Amino acid sequence: MKVIPAVDIKGGRSVQLVGGRPGTERVMIDDVTGVARRWQADGAEMIHIVDLDSAMGTGNNEEMIENVIGALSIPVQVGGGIRTSDKVHRLFEIGCERVIIGTRAIQEREFVEDLANEYTDGIVVALDSAANRVLIKGWQEDSGKDIYSVAKDLEALPIWGFLYTNVEVEGRLQGINPAPIEGLIRATFKPLIVSGGVTTRSDLERLRYLGVDSVVVGMAIYTGAINFRRVVREFP
Repeated sequence: MKVIPAVDIKGGRSVQLVGGRPGTERVMIDDVTGVARRWQADGAEMIHIVDLDSAMGTGNNEEMIENVIGALSIPVQVGGGIRTSDKVHRLFEIGCERVIIGTRAIQEREFVEDLANEYTDGIVVALDSAANRVLIKGWQEDSGKDIYSVAKDLEALPIWGFLYTNVEVEGRLQGINPAPIEGLIRATFKPLIVSGGVTTRSDLERLRYLGVDSVVVGMAIYTGAINFRRVVREFP
């Protein structure tokens, strides 16, 4: 099970939000590339970048993302507001290992199907969820679909897998909710990345026991609740 550090970018800074809500920043760091390099130096095998401005429709940080990718020697996966084919193409061109698509993948199956056929095993579908319902447009709207039906519908496509984020526990340092994760593992044969609520080493142990492929950690490693350098060696 890989432990992947999150680098969320908003307004040109690396930030950590509570529940994804603007104005709740508990972490703000100006040197985004330096943050990514730090996690790489501490043993990260991959970096997870989210363009929060793009997700929320308030701008984008594409140039900064390109700079970060260029500064690293490890793979990067990128998500946040990726809703056009051109943007997907651009991200792969600048060196992304995986591109994460949320809103438009949920709304238009054909869109993600075409891209998955073009970039086999390069596309990850984001299942951002509250109360097991998939949220879209930067977590601001309910799609009207549940995470299990979406996973079953899209698993036949040549996507890499799914990224499940529990918005209800995201950034709160209160631990994970294992029930929906267990349900998703039963619902699909595709690999699952889990994000949201990871606070302690015990959370990581539980997720490894459940059989998830990877875990994205954010608030916990920025605040010191989890020592990333230590756990990345304990959870290879």
